[in-house]
Amino acid sequence: MQAVSQQFRIDMWARQDYRPEVWIEKEALAGVFERVCNELRVPYLSCRGYTSQSEMWVAGQRLKGYIRMNQTPTIFHFGDHDPSGIDMSRDIQDRLQLFVGESVEFRRLALNMPQVEEYEPPPNPAKQTDSRYTGYADEYGDESWELDALDPVVLSGLVRDAIENIIVDDVWQEDQETEDEHKRLLAWVSKNWDRITKEERNGSDE
Repeated sequence: MQAVSQQFRIDMWARQDYRPEVWIEKEALAGVFERVCNELRVPYLSCRGYTSQSEMWVAGQRLKGYIRMNQTPTIFHFGDHDPSGIDMSRDIQDRLQLFVGESVEFRRLALNMPQVEEYEPPPNPAKQTDSRYTGYADEYGDESWELDALDPVVLSGLVRDAIENIIVDDVWQEDQETEDEHKRLLAWVSKNWDRITKEERNGSDE
């Protein structure tokens, strides 16, 4: 009961208008987002490049569930600024529309050119062997930039700002108070477990 009182959580997003998820191109960067996502109760997943068709279908079913709850699923995507990394955002949007429809909101939070210009991460030559190179080079030139070249503090800040901007604060506060009250009651039960069970046994004997 003590463990239950400490671990108890309610779904803080159940009464919100939006239902966010954080999708990351590189599995190695998952740890950068873990703390802020856990704090704000937002799931995050590593796409490991192009997301498989089966994974996209599973995600689509999950997002449809949010839509049935009258919420807007919102995907915050992080990827490299290179021919494939840019195209991955396009690919996710296309397949989400295929599996879910147009009700999903998609936002590529990084890496984008304004961030490249602001933070000046070291460039790499864009891969000319990439089948998407020509289209990329026409728009961005022959340089590319990796997402993990940005400071982890910057990346986690982008996530926090994006998530906090869609929270309905008064609803969140009400649900936080409800969760705290449930945890308080569970802690009281844990502390008084012997007395409660003793009274229950005595009542059964009578």
